[in-house]
Amino acid sequence: PASLLPPGFLSPRIQPLSPRAREAEMNAIASTLYRLLHPAGTPPLLPVATPSTSRRAGIHEADTLPQNMPLLTAPRTGCKVEESSAAAARWSGPTMTHGVDCSYVETRLQDTERRVMAALELVNQRVSYQVDVCTRESSEFCTRHHDAQKDGAAVRAEIEVLRNERLAYEQEGIQTREALARSEAHCRALEA
Repeated sequence: PASLLPPGFLSPRIQPLSPRAREAEMNAIASTLYRLLHPAGTPPLLPVATPSTSRRAGIHEADTLPQNMPLLTAPRTGCKVEESSAAAARWSGPTMTHGVDCSYVETRLQDTERRVMAALELVNQRVSYQVDVCTRESSEFCTRHHDAQKDGAAVRAEIEVLRNERLAYEQEGIQTREALARSEAHCRALEA
């Protein structure tokens, strides 16, 4: 299958930008952003000044004497010049052969990850709360059910006691009526 990446993306030769090219790139990006963010008629930005150093002993070009400038800025014999500062100034934006600043994307990804983790933590808290509520409610229900079962058993036992007492009272009533009938019969027999 054909690669989805643009040609040169995986190039082993990525050239770092020179200080002047980097300054020109920063100015181009800054002016593009300035044009996008500010209305027409706003005065232009001043160029971004970066202290450039020579390759020899880290001497700042601003501190170098004018007669020594060609020695520090001119390429050595046998060196291949790949890009001029004019070409760097015409450069329209980052390409895959130059370093691309991905910090914005990384920051967005980190922010998204933080938001997702915060939302997940909130969901976990809500689920934990619901579990606690359901556990407490089911415990209360079980307690009430157990109490109702105990109460039902107590009521059934009390009904059984009352039934036995009723039977005993009925038996006593029958015996009392029989005794009364005998007593009346005995009284009639005495009167006669």
